[in-house]
Amino acid sequence: MVPSVKRPGTVKAIYLTRWSLFAALCVAGSFIPFPSPVGTIAFDSFPGYFAALYFGPLDGIVVCFIGHMVTSIVHGFPLGPWHFVIAVGMAAVGAATGIINKALSKPWGFIPATAAGAAINTALFITAIPVLGWLGSLLLVPFLAAASLLNGALAAAVYVAVRGKRLI
Repeated sequence: MVPSVKRPGTVKAIYLTRWSLFAALCVAGSFIPFPSPVGTIAFDSFPGYFAALYFGPLDGIVVCFIGHMVTSIVHGFPLGPWHFVIAVGMAAVGAATGIINKALSKPWGFIPATAAGAAINTALFITAIPVLGWLGSLLLVPFLAAASLLNGALAAAVYVAVRGKRLI
């Protein structure tokens, strides 16, 4: 039997492929809008939650950040340069979700991990204040919270279905 030989750069290629695939899924999810006063709330963070739960915090950070930036560009940067701040916040969502899930481990760690991610995501409503004002931003909170919880719940359901199985 021939031993497997690891080629230089293989690990980097796997990470880049994974991050690209999940960021592309973020863009695809952005075209499934969640009913809200603004059209930018959608199912775009589901792949980031999943990456954080399944692969860990680094993947969650990268997928959430890149996924939000690319999604913002595709949809015309409706909040302007504030999208960079939101992307950093989304990276925090990926980090918290991945770290909490790893720390609490199986079988139920994904529940508080997803809840923490959804709470951080919802708190990002403050980034809309310069554009929408306090009242407009506060009106987003229930929609943002519901969409974030649905994104997280969908990711958690898929995570539970595939955990323990080898993916990318």
